[in-house]
Amino acid sequence: MKRNPAIDYLRSSVTILVVLHHAALAYATFSHYDPVFYLRSTAPVVDKLRWMPLDLLVGFNDMFFMPLMFLISGLFVTPSLERKGCGRFLLDRTKRLGIPFIISAMVLSPLAFYPSWLLSDAVSRGGFLPGFFDSNNWTPGPAWFLWLLLAFSGVVAVVYRFRPNLVKEWSVFPASSRSLVAIFLVMTLMTTVVPCLFILPESWTRVWGPFVFQTWRLLLYFTWFVLGVMLGAANPQISLSRDNLRPWPLWLVLGILVFVAVLPVMRAECFADMPQWLMKAIPAIAYSFCCTFTGLGLLGFAHSFFRTARPLADSLAANAYGIYVFHYGFVTWIQFYLLPKPMPAALKFLLTVSVALTASWLLTSLLRKTVAGKVL
Repeated sequence: MKRNPAIDYLRSSVTILVVLHHAALAYATFSHYDPVFYLRSTAPVVDKLRWMPLDLLVGFNDMFFMPLMFLISGLFVTPSLERKGCGRFLLDRTKRLGIPFIISAMVLSPLAFYPSWLLSDAVSRGGFLPGFFDSNNWTPGPAWFLWLLLAFSGVVAVVYRFRPNLVKEWSVFPASSRSLVAIFLVMTLMTTVVPCLFILPESWTRVWGPFVFQTWRLLLYFTWFVLGVMLGAANPQISLSRDNLRPWPLWLVLGILVFVAVLPVMRAECFADMPQWLMKAIPAIAYSFCCTFTGLGLLGFAHSFFRTARPLADSLAANAYGIYVFHYGFVTWIQFYLLPKPMPAALKFLLTVSVALTASWLLTSLLRKTVAGKVL
């Protein structure tokens, strides 16, 4: 698929949302820190000062931004497979995703979680690295996305190797906005409602060591990735045209309304006697509607407004991958440094975002001028 500013700028915008998300977790009212086992905390660093609007930011982000990242990543898979072939595609993907994942798991993640360890009870016993690299505790931080994306790419590549036309044959995206919404909504409902009945939303599965993933969203992420692959294999100039995405303002409004209205209602005491399965299913249904409408709404927004290339936006798009890889350490160390500072939580949040985004952007820009540029 031919690259265009809409998709490139949307991807970099979602990367900024990732930075905002991780910066906000230190100051959300629901965040908690576990000094006994710091890796069980909601974030590596949690400040005593909180700011309630960040709860909304974190909650709304969590509804759509990771499925959208998998969708965007899938858009370029089929054209890349057709251009490179299965072997070359897998080799390039392994370099592009595998090397940053290894570096993140071995170096960047320990650096990011070291401030958290310094705040914990374990600091008196020493031995940070042995405890961190324990196969039952080892976390790659945000880099879990990289290995899972590589695994998804491998599955699609193997299928392509034996059935190169299968994706195109199964591509089910006609030139209709209603059909687009219906397909995404049905697939999202199918991959969220059933898993939520048996799996806790906060649960993670560890394959081995740093190879972890969000358990109940695994099928959702794979589905949105495959939907992206299908969109890229079909005719994206039609499926993702501005005309086909024209209802995007309505979709965004619907997504926001579902988040604002439906989920808080589920916390009301009048639903206390509701059957357990229904109490699990309704939030999953609400999540599916919010995820679908918000994700497609942002695709439409991007195609409507991101039409012209801009130098600063081009730089952000070119460095977005490195920002994703490097930002987490900057975020946690800035939060750690700001812990004793007597300033409002909102100001700490803004400082964390500004410094972490700028520093990771600059670092990536410098590294891309070296041999690391072949990966970043």
